[in-house]
Amino acid sequence: MSNRVKPPTPPLGEEIGPVLDKTVSRLEGYDRGGEDDEKGVQLDRLERFNTALGEGISGPAAAAEAAQGALTGDESVEPGWKGWVCVLGAFLMNSVCYGMINSFGVFQSYYALNQLSANSTTQISWIGSIQLCFTPLLGCFSGPLFDAGYLKHLILAGGSLYVFCMFMTSIAKVYWQFLLAHGIGVGIGMGIMFSPSVSCLSHHFGRSKWRSLVYGIQATGSCLGGIIFPILGRNLLPRIGFAWTIRVFGFIVLAVVVIVFFSLSTVHPPRNRIAILSVSVFRNIGYTFHTIGSGCGIAAIYCPLTFSVTYGRTIGLPDNLANYSVAIMNGCSFFGRTMPLLAAQWSGPINIQTGFAITSSVMLFCWTRARDVPGWMVYIAMYGVSSGAYAASYNPSAASFAPSPDQVGLYIGMSFFINSFFALTGTPITAALIRGSNYLGASMFCGGIVAMAACCLLVARVFKARQAGSPLV
Repeated sequence: MSNRVKPPTPPLGEEIGPVLDKTVSRLEGYDRGGEDDEKGVQLDRLERFNTALGEGISGPAAAAEAAQGALTGDESVEPGWKGWVCVLGAFLMNSVCYGMINSFGVFQSYYALNQLSANSTTQISWIGSIQLCFTPLLGCFSGPLFDAGYLKHLILAGGSLYVFCMFMTSIAKVYWQFLLAHGIGVGIGMGIMFSPSVSCLSHHFGRSKWRSLVYGIQATGSCLGGIIFPILGRNLLPRIGFAWTIRVFGFIVLAVVVIVFFSLSTVHPPRNRIAILSVSVFRNIGYTFHTIGSGCGIAAIYCPLTFSVTYGRTIGLPDNLANYSVAIMNGCSFFGRTMPLLAAQWSGPINIQTGFAITSSVMLFCWTRARDVPGWMVYIAMYGVSSGAYAASYNPSAASFAPSPDQVGLYIGMSFFINSFFALTGTPITAALIRGSNYLGASMFCGGIVAMAACCLLVARVFKARQAGSPLV
């Protein structure tokens, strides 16, 4: 038997580091290109891997863990304190974006009884639908600009426009002024800021097991805003009037934007080239069906929020209780935005979104069956949970189709862009189907279109599960 001594095995970095150096050097002259440039993406990852190996990684296990993160683009499994501060910033951003959108039912009712009493329900609803349209629409621009490193610029520009237009709304007198300031201006300000605030989360949390929960926490911000703004409006409007109530809202938005500006941060380096509109992302069939399904959902999922006050009055709710129905629905959606996404850590966000699209569709078909005060209170509580779970699972579901974290902004932005056109038309169509106190047509339309959303999401789930090799997607 030979007593030959086996030479010691060099550290993993010493074994493959030179090989990676040669590989990187061969690719250094290659243009890293856009989002579909596979060689450019691999070059970035090889450089990160080589850097990780040169930073004193001890032992094959640690090196393998670093390699897993570098070569898959997932380098932030354990976020630091900056990651959790970023979650706070995204939460607050959502409170003044979708929190304000979710509160539009109060404005819909107030405008119909006061400044815009001469205008139809459909005309007034365009103000809210334009907000809902521009918030995702501008994601196709702000998302890629975020990927290019313009996070702070976007927050500053969007926040300034948002606050300015809130103050302009306070002095508006006629319909076109409200449409321009409260609809278009506020909507553009929201759209510039919102997509980057969501995309920041993927930088800090990558594809960690907490990703869905973090998106859920961010999504609950709309619940906070959807509770605070209606309650403040209900109490301030009779005391200080419309103009100063809107100015108070503007000061709240200003304070939040300042906090968000210093809270949001990124980890991954900016991309050298960006694509504002990239139809190539729709080569992924699952992503395409998910985008269409989410668009159908966004067209109708917010309609009960918009018309909850007016519907409540038609079934005999006292004015005080009718005005608080928006806050009640938003408050109950908190549980939908958090508890189901705890399960999404294991079941996957697409499964959650699909399941609650089905339940929301059933509840929308049953909208007009709530014909008295107790029935309506139970209905808005249950619908708040269901619609909240659906809305909260949308962002992590869309982000899950991105092949790497540095493309999350593009994938979320393109999904927002397509969905914005659905959002623009959903509420006005619903308003046109309301005949006095008869909401049956609106109920059937909303239920049917969300049922279509559920079907598309089921198809998207099949493709994603096949790609992932697991039903937990």
